[in-house]
Amino acid sequence: MQDHASRAELLAAQGRVGEAFALLEQATLGGDGMAALTLADWRMAGALIRRDLGEARRLYGRAAELGLDEAAAVHIALLANGAGGSGRRWSEALAMLSRRAAKDPLARKQCSLIAAMALDEEGNPLGMPPERATVHAAPRIERLPAFLTVDECRYLAELALPRLAPAVVFDPATGQQRQDPVRTAHSAGFPFVIEDPVLHAINRRIAAASATTCEQGEPLQVLSYQPGQEYKLHSDALPGGDNQRVATFLVTLSEGYQGGATGFSPAGAGTKRQARRRPVFRQHRRQGTARACHVARRAAGHTGPQADALEMDPR
Repeated sequence: MQDHASRAELLAAQGRVGEAFALLEQATLGGDGMAALTLADWRMAGALIRRDLGEARRLYGRAAELGLDEAAAVHIALLANGAGGSGRRWSEALAMLSRRAAKDPLARKQCSLIAAMALDEEGNPLGMPPERATVHAAPRIERLPAFLTVDECRYLAELALPRLAPAVVFDPATGQQRQDPVRTAHSAGFPFVIEDPVLHAINRRIAAASATTCEQGEPLQVLSYQPGQEYKLHSDALPGGDNQRVATFLVTLSEGYQGGATGFSPAGAGTKRQARRRPVFRQHRRQGTARACHVARRAAGHTGPQADALEMDPR
């Protein structure tokens, strides 16, 4: 069997993108799963050909039908979260996930977690924990205990661990993200292409609890603070942004550690994180200026397990 995908990559590297595209299209029609996957990646990236998320989703699905396991997880994620503009197909995503569970331990774990959630037929939470404690009134900082289950916390931490990398900050002077001594933790992000149905259901729960829509949320992010690491005093709202962040949502994924807390200024409030609890705080005044600055740090004498935190900044 010819390696059409490798041939197309070589043609593209030579500047013959039109020929490469035609080759991949023809090979996909002929049942070449790797060609379909390569074309899906090109449609998703938009670097060599026009970006088209809907077409990328279709091609990932075709590649999965042709036996490419690596395409199936992306296709399920895109069906669950609706990326591509052709609507969410939650039930179809769960049906595909269930079929994969017979041979894929990760899919099996995801099915188990989703089965334990109280969701409607579209993946929305059916109810929220009734307890909601006010930490500070203005700016508003609230806490919900047991927002995630123990199994959900463990799943997020395990999923993030191999993806952790040094956290970055936004540089307003260049418009780029970069590492900076102000933030020494590690982070792992989950953009929509790898937002599996469990992550998407959690994001929808976060949206419901924070009175926002899921579409307002940035990709879910897991943060890891080792002994002595911190994020110095900062605001999550960015100066001059047209699509401004309006709130931050934090969930602590582990407990049993010493030291470490999130402090807020000018509110003067602070919270020692406890597993599965989440504080949510509003980020800006109507003029778009920061109103709630906060600092997160881990004390040097840490003796407990690693404490990871899930952060979402609805905007």
